[in-house]
Amino acid sequence: MSFQPKVYFISTEYLRQNTPIEDNVDDKKILPYITKAEDTYLQEVIGETGYDALKDALVSNTLTSDDQTFIRNYVQPMVAQYAFYLMFPFLNYKATNKAVSKESSEYSTPSELEEIKYLRSNILDIAEFYKRRMVKWLLDHPGVFWWYDSPNALDNLPKSAKSYMNGVYLPWGGSRGNLPVWTEPYGSTYPCGGGGWCNGGAYGGNNYF
Repeated sequence: MSFQPKVYFISTEYLRQNTPIEDNVDDKKILPYITKAEDTYLQEVIGETGYDALKDALVSNTLTSDDQTFIRNYVQPMVAQYAFYLMFPFLNYKATNKAVSKESSEYSTPSELEEIKYLRSNILDIAEFYKRRMVKWLLDHPGVFWWYDSPNALDNLPKSAKSYMNGVYLPWGGSRGNLPVWTEPYGSTYPCGGGGWCNGGAYGGNNYF
């Protein structure tokens, strides 16, 4: 039985160049989070079929010009920010066979939990922007990637156009009035058709931005 080598769409050097991660952070501490960002957030956007197709093309050195452009302009920026988001809480800590301990040095003081939460929230905002940007590009360019357009792709993790982890629920119209609500441009079930900023009270598509 053969095993496919692990594929990284970004290097640790790329991650350092595009985030505030310092050079003294060991690559062995970074790589697992690059893997997690690719396996979860990237695969969630493009689906398992697309994820495997890009990995296979990268390994076999058969990337098309469209593949290369998509990876450079959309995959790499998103993966970098999500990898940073995932690893950020653990930069202060290390797990050993004794305990989980907080790291520090004589020249620095570890951040407190509330500071970490605030900074991580800002990192997530940037990551979700790049995720949203990728989804929009894929939807605006049908026919470029067969694996994204095919409704019959058999995916253990189907592709999703959901880009933001919302903490506030804004209902459609009702007693709250016609609040503008962002709808993801995926499918045909949204009141505003293709998605975008929509007037919350408009179900017929008559009053949207």
